[in-house]
Amino acid sequence: MDKKSTPNYISKEEANEMIENALRRHNRRSTIISSVLGWILIGGYSFGLFQAVQNV
Repeated sequence: MDKKSTPNYISKEEANEMIENALRRHNRRSTIISSVLGWILIGGYSFGLFQAVQNV
């Protein structure tokens, strides 16, 4: 009972679609993370600036 399994290859179009989906997902996540970090840094800078101005 030798079963020869045929490999399931994907086509070039399917591979390109998978890559595009992965890049789209990565870009969306990285944009969200960058936005959140940017707002945190701007908030911290503003807080420090206001504290410095208040103490002058």
